[in-house]
Amino acid sequence: MRKICSARTICSVVMNNLNLANMIEYEVTEIGNQACENIQKMFELKAKFLPHAKGDKLQDGGLLLGDVRFACVFKSKVTSYNVNAIYRVCQELVHQQDFPVLLLAGEISAGLMSQLHQDGINVLDAAGNCYIRQEGLMMFCQGRKSELTTGKEILSFKEPGLKVLFFILSDLNNVNMPFRDIQAQTGVGLATINKLFTSLKQNGYLFSSSKGRHLKKLDGLLAIFVDNYCRVIKPKALMATMSFVPGIRDTWEKTLLPQGMQWGGEPGAFVRDRYLLPELWDVYSSVASAKLITDHIAVPTRDGEIRVYRKFWMDDLSEKTAPALIIYADLMGSGDSRCIEAAQRILDHELSYLR
Repeated sequence: MRKICSARTICSVVMNNLNLANMIEYEVTEIGNQACENIQKMFELKAKFLPHAKGDKLQDGGLLLGDVRFACVFKSKVTSYNVNAIYRVCQELVHQQDFPVLLLAGEISAGLMSQLHQDGINVLDAAGNCYIRQEGLMMFCQGRKSELTTGKEILSFKEPGLKVLFFILSDLNNVNMPFRDIQAQTGVGLATINKLFTSLKQNGYLFSSSKGRHLKKLDGLLAIFVDNYCRVIKPKALMATMSFVPGIRDTWEKTLLPQGMQWGGEPGAFVRDRYLLPELWDVYSSVASAKLITDHIAVPTRDGEIRVYRKFWMDDLSEKTAPALIIYADLMGSGDSRCIEAAQRILDHELSYLR
């Protein structure tokens, strides 16, 4: 039977979305105004941030620097894992309007700022650090600290905290679950769960209202998960490296993995999206890796094309692939441009709620 929502429920959902949208818009405006204030101090140049125009899906606002107007793309945090996706958004905006494009970032390293500038994207952060080159305007500044930083940035998690972060990013409704229910779903202790939620609040990724808990700066939170997953969980989870037995590699997609195993990384992306032809095969398993040997799929080798990892999440074992969030992290962590392009497709099609 189809569930019918009451007018009160619909109104509640709309208000929650509006509250989150207002928080994001407030953050963009705050960073834009701070950047303009710092630019004026350093360059003695008139600078003004122009709020987002309603109905504009790409442009997050405008910026006046002297007589030059820029169309802004805003990202709270730019990392090596999301920089390619951000570049694509900026390039898309370039082709949709006449103003030059500027990336307004809450946080970005000097190296990534330089990389984007070399690719033709003007960049400015809250502290006034910038690479801007436009007709009649050339600006450069590095080394300034942002005055908007509040609290200690989350740079690393231990594995239990990452399990909880994965759980709430997989379904944003999970953020409002009672802690004991999160414990039952993740196997992580209550103290760790409470510590994680406290850290998210202190670092501006979580706020509470009369309607419950709400996540914000989702793109930054996704980047933090990917970074920590690739550094903390994945290296420790490696169970074995193997190679396909003769004749299996060419027909790998028709090969039925043993119960408890799922394709991740490149093969997982291909199964879900039919875009990326695998060169390396990640397998996630809740059973012994030797099952691949006894099922005559693979043999142990030191430098094989198959890497078997221990699963850390609980999901439907009938699924052929790992969750989209895991496959996205695998691809982004590879550093391979073809994998990063496939990751962008997964972000666009399956993880768009985290952008």
